[in-house]
Amino acid sequence: MLNGIILAAGHGTRLQPLTAHRPKPLVPLAGRPLLSWALDALRAAGVAQIAVNAHHLAAQVEQAFEGAADVIVRAEPVLMGTGGGVRHLAQALPSGTLIITNGDALFDFDIAPHLARHRARGAMATLILRRVPTDSPFNKVAIDADGRLVRIAEVEGPALASAVESGAFTGVQIVEPALIAALPAGPGDILRTAYRTRLTERAALYGDFAPDGCTWIDVGTPDRYRAAHRAILDGLLPAPHLPAPDAQGRRVHPSARVDAPLTGPCLVLARAYVAAPIGPYATIHAGAVVRAPVQDAVVWPDVTVDAPARETVVLPV
Repeated sequence: MLNGIILAAGHGTRLQPLTAHRPKPLVPLAGRPLLSWALDALRAAGVAQIAVNAHHLAAQVEQAFEGAADVIVRAEPVLMGTGGGVRHLAQALPSGTLIITNGDALFDFDIAPHLARHRARGAMATLILRRVPTDSPFNKVAIDADGRLVRIAEVEGPALASAVESGAFTGVQIVEPALIAALPAGPGDILRTAYRTRLTERAALYGDFAPDGCTWIDVGTPDRYRAAHRAILDGLLPAPHLPAPDAQGRRVHPSARVDAPLTGPCLVLARAYVAAPIGPYATIHAGAVVRAPVQDAVVWPDVTVDAPARETVVLPV
């Protein structure tokens, strides 16, 4: 049995002021809730059920996905960290292999090949990594020549072999029930609890690199939120739900009304009205009304823009 977990609890503090209006999992990203992108990645990998935790405005998240037959949302009144969160969510799913991802991570790599290698190795857990410069502060996970984990941040494993390669954790991991069993009750960090325990025991823990040049974005701040929209407009992240771009990268929903010049790449979604020049890198969400120029900015649904907007997110008043 293959199931999934999305870690989406938290206050969304770094993403303020966006999360003053909606919980982070429901922040609109190119016409869809942020959480939908993680759901797509797990569904593409073949998971049967997906459990999601929520904290800030959790009732909104529960309501938004109550009709999804394969999604279970569990409110987390007290934040439990990645360890406690995974332990709690795993109890809501049938026992078996779990693919776990962070709800605010966007990526374009396919999880399926990593899952195949995880199974071929007989791994207890596999962290999916990405290559970063050696001096990057995120370059914290080391593996040996066979791909076995040697170090996770400050958590050192026994000297199975010398580390030969290191990278950054993408937030995507594949784990078996034996790893979950090492999680203690209560709040905690999964890497500093279960992984530390299993490293000490020389369990079959692996790191597996995503393809070179893959796209990965942490949607943790307003600037990263805008960067995610730029990546989508540049075609770096799959977005089959969007209108196809024209030769200039302009994507316009058929129900949108446009009475001003558009500079691509840009996106105008359903029922939006554009009466002033927009772009490049403008995203106008559904129902928005634009009466002043917008450039490198994201306009939320049903918002009216009466003053020029540049390098910002235009939110409801």
